[in-house]
Amino acid sequence: MIAMDTDGWDGLRRTDDPAHGLGPTRARVLALLQDATEPMTAAAVGARLGLHVNSARFHLDALAEDRLVVREREERSTPGRPKVLYAAADAAPAAAHRSYRLLAEILTGVLADRLPEPSATAEAAGTAWGRFLTPPTPPFQRTEPAAALEVLVASLDAVGFDSHVVDEPDDLRLEVSHCPFLEVAERHHDVVCAVHLGLIRGVLEQTGAGVRATALEPLVEPSRCIAHLAADRG
Repeated sequence: MIAMDTDGWDGLRRTDDPAHGLGPTRARVLALLQDATEPMTAAAVGARLGLHVNSARFHLDALAEDRLVVREREERSTPGRPKVLYAAADAAPAAAHRSYRLLAEILTGVLADRLPEPSATAEAAGTAWGRFLTPPTPPFQRTEPAAALEVLVASLDAVGFDSHVVDEPDDLRLEVSHCPFLEVAERHHDVVCAVHLGLIRGVLEQTGAGVRATALEPLVEPSRCIAHLAADRG
């Protein structure tokens, strides 16, 4: 049975205005268009949301007036009245709520509870993704350690980390001052921080520069981690 620690669950609840001041029905209409892969008619929107077509058209036209929805007539080569199509404008605020943090909490909780070695599994997954996120070194070319560290910082920055390398005598390390997984890491650091270490190791392995991550000190201060590195000499 999975042990559930409910302390702090209020942090998973949405506290902003999911309707962006539009009202709940209008926000639902906008969210549907943002999720759709192609423009929709008022009839299609009404059918999906359980609204009368006139009500759907009213909300769609109001969103179009506010420039949150683009309204255009379909192009057709056959006789008949062209349909009016609606699509979400690129500049419209996201109206749908994505519970990615809740999903992360669920998955890390399952890993921590059900696997015999959750940290090892999480690190292996992070390593695989670290390799995937890093361009491979061209054949017959060698990446210098300094260049590999630049690749490491850039790769981590691209997924939300804020990090920099500190190179001191007998102390090569990566200082991380922002972790995009922080809220989940505070509850499941054995899994999440292992993913972080795996990402670092995967990136460095992909460069082939002989720089290794020997250890990760997670959350030595709030939102600060230290990864200890070593560079092969020669």
